[in-house]
Amino acid sequence: MGFSFIGFESQQIKIGDRSIINVTLLESTSSLDEVVVVGFGTQKRANVTGAVSTVSGEDLARRPVVNTAAALQGTTPGLSIQNNGGAPGDESTSIRIRGVGTLNNSNPLILVDGVEQSLSTVEPNNIASITVLKDAASSAIYGSRAANGVILVTTKRGEDGAVKITYNNFVGWQNPNFFPEPTDPVTWMRLENEAQANVGANPTYSETYIENVAAGTNPLQYPFADYEGGIFNPNAFQQRHSVSLSSGGESGRVFASINYSDTDGILQNFNNKQVTMRINSDMYATDKLTIKTNLMYRNRGFSGPGFTGQRITQALLHINRNIVMEYPDGTYDLVSGQWNARAMAQEGETSNVSDDVFGQLGFAYTINEALSLEGNVTLNTESTDGFVFQNSLAGMRNYLTGDLVNVGGWFATSVLTESQMNQRELSQRLYLNYDQTFDKHSIQGTVGYEEIYNRYKQISASRDNFYSNDLRDINAGDIQNQTTSGYSQEWRLRSFFGRANYSFDDKYMFQANVRYDGSSRFGEGKRWGIFPSFSAGWRISEEDFLSGGDLFSDLRLRGSWGQLGNQSIGLYRYLNTYNLGTGYQFNNNLVPGTAITSAGNPDITWETTTMSNIGLDMGFMDDRIEVIAEYFYKYTDDILIELPIPRTIGYNPPVQNAAAVSNRGWELAVNYHGSPASDNGFEYSVGVNFSDVVNRIEDLKGTGPFFPDKFTVWTEGESINSLRGLKSPGIYKSQADLDKYPATIFPTVTIGDVIYEDLNGDGVISQSLYPAGDQYIMGNEDPRYEFGVRFSASYKGFDFSMFWQGVLRQQHSLDGALMEGPNYTNFIPVTMAREAYHPERNPNGTWPMVRSGNSANLMEADFWLQNTSYLRLKNFQLGYTIPQNLVDNLRVYISGENMLTFTETELFDPETPRGRSQFFPHSKLFSGGINVRF
Repeated sequence: MGFSFIGFESQQIKIGDRSIINVTLLESTSSLDEVVVVGFGTQKRANVTGAVSTVSGEDLARRPVVNTAAALQGTTPGLSIQNNGGAPGDESTSIRIRGVGTLNNSNPLILVDGVEQSLSTVEPNNIASITVLKDAASSAIYGSRAANGVILVTTKRGEDGAVKITYNNFVGWQNPNFFPEPTDPVTWMRLENEAQANVGANPTYSETYIENVAAGTNPLQYPFADYEGGIFNPNAFQQRHSVSLSSGGESGRVFASINYSDTDGILQNFNNKQVTMRINSDMYATDKLTIKTNLMYRNRGFSGPGFTGQRITQALLHINRNIVMEYPDGTYDLVSGQWNARAMAQEGETSNVSDDVFGQLGFAYTINEALSLEGNVTLNTESTDGFVFQNSLAGMRNYLTGDLVNVGGWFATSVLTESQMNQRELSQRLYLNYDQTFDKHSIQGTVGYEEIYNRYKQISASRDNFYSNDLRDINAGDIQNQTTSGYSQEWRLRSFFGRANYSFDDKYMFQANVRYDGSSRFGEGKRWGIFPSFSAGWRISEEDFLSGGDLFSDLRLRGSWGQLGNQSIGLYRYLNTYNLGTGYQFNNNLVPGTAITSAGNPDITWETTTMSNIGLDMGFMDDRIEVIAEYFYKYTDDILIELPIPRTIGYNPPVQNAAAVSNRGWELAVNYHGSPASDNGFEYSVGVNFSDVVNRIEDLKGTGPFFPDKFTVWTEGESINSLRGLKSPGIYKSQADLDKYPATIFPTVTIGDVIYEDLNGDGVISQSLYPAGDQYIMGNEDPRYEFGVRFSASYKGFDFSMFWQGVLRQQHSLDGALMEGPNYTNFIPVTMAREAYHPERNPNGTWPMVRSGNSANLMEADFWLQNTSYLRLKNFQLGYTIPQNLVDNLRVYISGENMLTFTETELFDPETPRGRSQFFPHSKLFSGGINVRF
């Protein structure tokens, strides 16, 4: 017998000999009636015609991370998030939606309750939902700020019913994740000796020294610094606690929460503490008028030593190991009078204390059954006090000899720098909504106004040569070398916007958006821009020829076109820039002067992105199987770039609207929900998302190539992230190789060195781009074929979930210590020790022979190009809901973040940005927690 009801799963039950049958219908898994947050409103998912993805706050809160941006990684096709690492509380994430759209700022617009904020500052437990607007149809209502996509974060609000109190926590332990493994001390010293021998120099380490280091019998006389042990903080502690209250009744609703996190860094003496308090309320003043308030206060306190984690890591990778990191009396060996990673991690003090306040007062007024009016005024302030004190180690004596140590560089004198940053943004919005249905016709519309005013101010002061390291007030320093600086800036945006939606019989849907923006970032006559979009949808599954079929429970075809803007180009670029510190000679005296150093361009205007999108949504088996496919093309022109001007003009060139970039790609998401089970039976779901984007510079007005850094090149027809370098077939291993490739970078190049091909055939290896030189475009850093796979299951109170994320094609150009090794007495990874070529010891080695002082093998070349494609277990979680009668719900769990990684490279975390690997190391986290609801 079959049982069914609208909104619930149908069930088939065998009657058999039973005369009484009890049936519990389970809620349907269909998401078509789900309400999706879009710009200045909501829509039923079934009526969405643009490219929109959503992530629930519940899914985010299940991952024990403090940084919301990291929790989003891999959850949505087309959303690319790279975790670049960073100190606790200052984690750096690169967020891109459908590729890199400009040569300037490619960050998406992130709005929290309608106001621009950073994802990393939003507590995951406070989030109700996140919506990613990926195409022009869904983003155009944000106009000039939406060219790189929009992420809408909606925080939780109160729910009708009795008071509900929720407590969530986790405690965890962090360790370095994928930091390069050093070779063992004996191999290290022998390879350094080999580097000296290969250039005819004396060995650095005697056999006696090596034997004593191996035995560890006299570490003060025969030291070998274990910098990893001296600066890393194993099992660094992390905790987060969150308490929230939700209630609602006839007079209104309220949601309140307080969140506390405390995170130690995996480098010693780094810590971040954060307290966030939030109250969101809806007060029903009348049957038609609701007063809405959102209040948030956040205090962030970062602490660390006097040096950044990046600088400490640089020291670990770049300084000698034949020193004592720290003597029993607390003094140090200092290389060149200044370098010692242990001293840098232990000495000095850094403190950054931030107070952020977000206040929003709004209303919603129902005029009649079709019309409603909404508006709000928001004040968003950020204030940070910075403090960095670097200790002086002058006067330190050698522990063994008692002689004064020649201290130079950073430790020669104490330095204090204090700074203050204040940012205040005042914004207001007012919009009128229309919603009416006539028979089979449904019409919705929104028209509105928004204005944003932002002011930023920063000042700093510095003094050195303090009488004591314990005196850390600015007035205790030497006034002779005092420096001060400060600046302020402001911008304003005024906008008018509208949206119209039409639906016929829930089959045919049409939407139009437009925004008219005026920005102070542009000069008179260029400040206003208009940004339209159009989209349409056809719900084919509702047609008569499909409605009675069993194959599709949903089949929709969507298409969109629109234009978006980018005003994130910096401030005052339309004006000449004057340098107030340009002195000149007058009567043989240097007097203060002012001069133009950068030319302005009053004709600059918006960077404009034109995007087309085609989408196909399919549902099978009552939507238990969901397939969403998208294809898009995004073209950005009028990109601002500094085109060359004659040097004789005497100042930097102005920016001009002169470049164009395209991104084309596709996205695919497949989700499967297993059959619902009653009585806590087995249930599971699986989701897979996949995406790819191809980036290309379309136009540079015939100029270029441009070289923004030592690795990349901007040239027409190639990706923004193109990597340039010399072409290499390997290393010279015989005279035949020398004869085959006679052109060398230096005359001293010989067997064991890297081969570079003479691409232009002029007999010289030169590091200019072909055909002028021998560099070519050897690859790019664009992540290709990004994917995420999630699985969740539950049975009898147990629940398990895991989430994998990865990239199938990605490249990274190696640089710095990891390839220099003993050539410059730097870090020696185990890979180098294993692979370094030697005609007798290792004739099959794939890395060049080590030679002290050799730089010929360190050129940018495809020889050092690394494959950084990877598969990573971003998260797993095992939980159990304990049966009891004391509270509504009690769940305990264990969880892991970044616990497994599969990748070809051994030298660095595959998510690390290219370069010298000088970054605050990535971490993996093992944690346990509890969820309680009263």
